[in-house]
Amino acid sequence: MNLLWFETDNKIRLASILAIPCAASAVCWRAQVQVEAAPTRSVVGARPTRPAKSLPEPLTSVLPEIKAKTHVPVILPSDLPQPISGAKHAVIEKASDKEYAIILFYKLGIGDAGFAALFGAQGDPDYEPQDLGNIRKVELAHGLLGYLRPVSCVGSCAPANIWWKDGRVLYQIQLGFPSTLRESDQKKAIIAAADSAILGVCAEGLPRSA
Repeated sequence: MNLLWFETDNKIRLASILAIPCAASAVCWRAQVQVEAAPTRSVVGARPTRPAKSLPEPLTSVLPEIKAKTHVPVILPSDLPQPISGAKHAVIEKASDKEYAIILFYKLGIGDAGFAALFGAQGDPDYEPQDLGNIRKVELAHGLLGYLRPVSCVGSCAPANIWWKDGRVLYQIQLGFPSTLRESDQKKAIIAAADSAILGVCAEGLPRSA
């Protein structure tokens, strides 16, 4: 059983990796459906856009199965830092009509030692990311507001996390940085990952509009 820190009832707990319920995001796939609705607002301005990269091969390999099982817009990063970008194994932890969770592993069968990253989403969550503890507000692409928690160590170390809300959907990225990595470097790398997911090529193969 793989153990990771996750959020529930606004508290951080150590438990087995759980599914993250999710709903479709109106803002996410503007390239597919033009919706006359008010855009998601934040207290920060839009970040400059950057050219999209291709998804890492392990993530690309699981997309057909994900797409066959879920109607949730799949948001995955193309920009991952070393050594996480070198992880070779993507595992679909959960994929159903309203949820998905994907985990990257360096090596399978060795528990948490092989963990590299997690990507998931939750629709209509029962908490807001700003209610979580030990977070910093950060600016993301498209003017979205992110909530960053760096690596935290109390007995054992929890991965770095970033959450952002897109419509009614709460997205999350976990990156397994070493505890010795400076917080400024963690922040730079995890924001780059989140921005690449927001700006990148969608799972249907269509570029997201600016």
